[in-house]
Amino acid sequence: MNIDQDMAKAIKLAQAGKLKPAIAILDGLVKAAPSAIPVRYNLALFLLMAGRHAEALPHLDRILAAQPGHAPSLFSKAKGLLALDRAPEALPILERLAVGNDPESLLALGNALRQLQRMDEAAQAFRRLTKVAPAFPGGHMNLCILLVSSNNNEAALNALDEAVRLHPKLSELHAMRGQMLLRLGHHGEAIAALKAALEINPALAPAKGRLLRAYRETADWDSEDRLFTEIRAAIATGEAKGQLPLTIQDALFYPFTGEEMRRIAGLEVAFRVPGQPRPVLRPQPKATPPLVVGYLSPDYREHATMHLAGDIFAAHDRSRVRPLAYSVGPDDGSGWRERVERHCEAFVDLSSSSDRAAAERIAADGVQILVDMSVFTRHARPGIAALRPAPVQTVWLGLAASSACPWMDYAIVDSVLVPPAHGGHFTEKLIRLPDTYQANLAWTPPGERPSREALGLPEDRLVLCSFNGHRKLDRASFALWLEILADLPQAVLWQLSPPDMAKRRLEDAAAKAGIDPARLIWAPSLPRAEHLARLPAADLFVDALVCGAHTTAADSLRMGVPLVTVAGERLGSRVAASILNAVGLPELAVQSAAAMRDLVVALGRNPSRLADLRTRLTELLPASAAFDPARFARHLEAGYEAAWARHAAGKKPEDITL
Repeated sequence: MNIDQDMAKAIKLAQAGKLKPAIAILDGLVKAAPSAIPVRYNLALFLLMAGRHAEALPHLDRILAAQPGHAPSLFSKAKGLLALDRAPEALPILERLAVGNDPESLLALGNALRQLQRMDEAAQAFRRLTKVAPAFPGGHMNLCILLVSSNNNEAALNALDEAVRLHPKLSELHAMRGQMLLRLGHHGEAIAALKAALEINPALAPAKGRLLRAYRETADWDSEDRLFTEIRAAIATGEAKGQLPLTIQDALFYPFTGEEMRRIAGLEVAFRVPGQPRPVLRPQPKATPPLVVGYLSPDYREHATMHLAGDIFAAHDRSRVRPLAYSVGPDDGSGWRERVERHCEAFVDLSSSSDRAAAERIAADGVQILVDMSVFTRHARPGIAALRPAPVQTVWLGLAASSACPWMDYAIVDSVLVPPAHGGHFTEKLIRLPDTYQANLAWTPPGERPSREALGLPEDRLVLCSFNGHRKLDRASFALWLEILADLPQAVLWQLSPPDMAKRRLEDAAAKAGIDPARLIWAPSLPRAEHLARLPAADLFVDALVCGAHTTAADSLRMGVPLVTVAGERLGSRVAASILNAVGLPELAVQSAAAMRDLVVALGRNPSRLADLRTRLTELLPASAAFDPARFARHLEAGYEAAWARHAAGKKPEDITL
């Protein structure tokens, strides 16, 4: 046996990507020469490269027992511990190595701190790295990633400006800068930055997704159509594998099919939670009742999720469900957090816990059913549920599509939202609730109808409104609305004011269609209470086609304004139909854009019919299933009990219809 020759052979194999035979050679050499540190170190290194981290660690420990200061083994051990989600053990090793300002050690230290949710300290480590090694791109890249994910937009943009100056050829930095400019509403600069990223790397999928969003926000539909076609083709052919061209939340706004949405969600799962996380250990589940149900959310704050589900926690029957709230988002001081805390059996802030520590807490609390209320929205932590802290896990409310998460057993929907023909859009099994899947706050009578004059609305005209966010305003919806305005010359269209670039394009499009742009009336964004108060000034809400109204639909109906929608071919376009069904006005959910135009025009031309419809809605609201949290809670509890009964009987999840 020639150790040097055999080791050289193994290294050559590893360099060619043939790790298995390389490992086999070195394994034999280690058995023959157990004290040969270079051989053992290379074996550990190749095991780490092969993803066999647990096997690598004993070899590194053997080396460190003989040479405690062996820096390569210390660094490799820390990397292996991080890969095994054992950041607390890796941290002291990396702190020791980072004393000398080694760039790779500082980078790993920052990542370990980020994994432990110690974000300020992680930012300090990355900033230190940018100072001691400004030419090392990893410091700037990771600092910017961390700041972009925080709420400190100014600091993020400053860091990105500096990073782009130092690393002008790094396309990812230009793309992140475009993302931040977009968030700040600087659309022209954002588009320029994203185009710069794509000039450097035309295959950079995330930059394309953000540019698509910029085109939508500025109503540049021609550019949007071309880029959408390109992104759609990349997803269909598998070219996007390994990248995230756009998030599932962003995909909602474009005309992807339900099957395509599921595929995009799968890309996000692979991107956000790579590999197969090792599940946490769970205690034996308690006998029931009541079921211990944990609600995991980043949105216990002023957010649409609370505007919908804020009453559910108090409405739960404590003999059936013991609700626990797990928060992973910021506290905005709005009072929602305190309200949920008051109405749950426990409120646990996990925002500063690592994914594993958070999952271990949920498991230790004996949670039997974990409900992820966001999955991939901002501040969400999908890595927590990925560790399977509860025996039964379900997604509900915050994601208008399949999560495609293999750790999610169920999705909570209803039969209007997801009819049987659409079941294939989901990887999860479905719990179909009666009435609607969308919880809503309890109904209270609206105040007096506001003055139209004070709102800048004409007193003597038909006021159509669409208070969907401007990202839902696609070409097809706006074209339909212009057709309606052409057929109803006495009508105006009241919408949330979009960015200036979009407003100009929309007014130009109206003028080209023969519609006076003055008939487009722009409403400013207002706090929720003020927004709700102004809604009754409208006569009728007309929905968007691709991604329709969700919370906004409930707001409109709650305030006595009827809504017309198209029940489309995927969940995101069927939420308003679901709510209308629960209110008792299913006929206002039609099957096509043409049918929607005809119904809106017919109502607009017949004021007495529209008035009767408003009266009927007003009569339905006090007893409506759509705004009855107690009734909704009973249905939700029945769904939980049915899912748990299957689990307790040793049966796999299956669709449940209540």
